[in-house]
Amino acid sequence: MALKTAATTKAAGAGITPSKAGAPGDSYAPLDGAHFREAMSRIVTAVHILTTDGAAGRLGATVSAVCSVSDDPCSILVCVNRSSRVHSAILKNRVFCVNTLQPNHQALSDAFAGRGNLDMDARFAMAEWTPLATGCPGLKDASLSIDCEVFSISEMGTHSVIIGTVADVRMSDEDRSLVYIRRGYHSVSK
Repeated sequence: MALKTAATTKAAGAGITPSKAGAPGDSYAPLDGAHFREAMSRIVTAVHILTTDGAAGRLGATVSAVCSVSDDPCSILVCVNRSSRVHSAILKNRVFCVNTLQPNHQALSDAFAGRGNLDMDARFAMAEWTPLATGCPGLKDASLSIDCEVFSISEMGTHSVIIGTVADVRMSDEDRSLVYIRRGYHSVSK
């Protein structure tokens, strides 16, 4: 099976504009944001609710950009939009928890993504939460909750890449997860 690049897709008549003009070795033109977002919509991602609690308050947001960094020390990273309220709260609280959602959490994901314009207390009231080692809210019926202390923060474009050292992990036996692809929710099982 041949993979299609933006250039070969256009040549094949699909109407997608190539992201780069010119020969290999030429300078790359900035990629169009809409083209990039469409490309990223085709990557299957797990759906998580990122929470924090402390001096800046209890906040949360739906996120998808999460991955492991190392097992020595145990660490993960999460990418958070710098304009979000949860971003500034994490910077002040210096702790966060990644809660991986199950298929029955679609409404919760939407609420923490800002759909429905619920205030933060109403969002948290939609589910049962328990504090983990750092005090961050862990979703009681999450597939996985990873509780972290902030180790480092780097900036890239509109987002911060926040690396956390893991303080606590809670896993369920649930074998189904909520994923997001092509701007829609789906369920996967092992």
